[in-house]
Amino acid sequence: MKIKFWGTRGSLPAPLTAGQVQDKVVQALSAAHGQNLPADESALAEWVARHLPFSVHGTYGGNTACVQINTGGSDYILLDAGTGLRDFAQDYRNQHLHGSKPSFPVGAHFHLFLSHLHWDHLQGLPFFYPVYAEGQQITIYGAHDKIEEAVRAQFSTPYFPVPYEYLKAKIAYRQLTPGQDYEIAHTQVRLIEQNHPGASYGYRCECEGKVLVYSTDCEHKQAEATAVDYPILDFFADADVLIFDAMYSLEEAIYSKADWGHSSNVIGVELAARARVRRLVLFHHDPHNTDAQLEETLFNTRMYAELYRQEAGRHLNISGKFPTEVLTAYDGMELEV
Repeated sequence: MKIKFWGTRGSLPAPLTAGQVQDKVVQALSAAHGQNLPADESALAEWVARHLPFSVHGTYGGNTACVQINTGGSDYILLDAGTGLRDFAQDYRNQHLHGSKPSFPVGAHFHLFLSHLHWDHLQGLPFFYPVYAEGQQITIYGAHDKIEEAVRAQFSTPYFPVPYEYLKAKIAYRQLTPGQDYEIAHTQVRLIEQNHPGASYGYRCECEGKVLVYSTDCEHKQAEATAVDYPILDFFADADVLIFDAMYSLEEAIYSKADWGHSSNVIGVELAARARVRRLVLFHHDPHNTDAQLEETLFNTRMYAELYRQEAGRHLNISGKFPTEVLTAYDGMELEV
């Protein structure tokens, strides 16, 4: 199972500003001052990657939620349709360019799973090239009962100039029931309802013995999350990768932004440990948080995870080795499971 993140922000896109780019340049030049830098560009790029923090030489990105599970072949599994879906579509188009025009393969099937119907999880649909191409098949899945209505609204006047009726792809809709198991594109899929305004649904995807759990836009109340019988624990259980909504700090999640429908990195660590999750991936980043702030959150989360593992091993009825790795998702990040 290969996973690629095309969009990782929450609520709305958050592109870098000119000032933020300038800050990165200043920090890079400051770090390079007095160094014997190589003249060769490839060697210089290697120096940059080795000596500068990711928040300086890279970016976590600004696209809203879209994650790809690559199982090979002509089936494409996509989790949510935020603005990251446009970047996926651009990459797909570039792979099939012949001259200046793309020639998409007939029979390609895009399986698009929606966690919920808020705008930041639908904004990429009007810029998804395959919807305008004949011979492409798109199935949109979710547990809400107004999925087609919400998708059509993305193409409606006055919000977008191309009417839904102009789309040339074969588009189908399939409503799923939480708790039931489905086999879709050689992948076992199960849903769970999550605590979020208007309801959000997490997805557990199993393929060739590997498990990915996609759980964004979910608020875990402290009392519920610490309960022995918290249902989400079974849903997360033994996942190889857990993509987790860590939009807020613990203080924000408990106080200033309680009941906003999102969770924190601290709760993510605790639930991942109790569910024996191997890789915890922080996701759905607050659009106000800079690259430097996200990098600091990752550092603090890793420290907390290490302390929690030690505490779990000594005093709690939990194996002290989970999660084995903590990552922060960024646009373009790839994982192989």
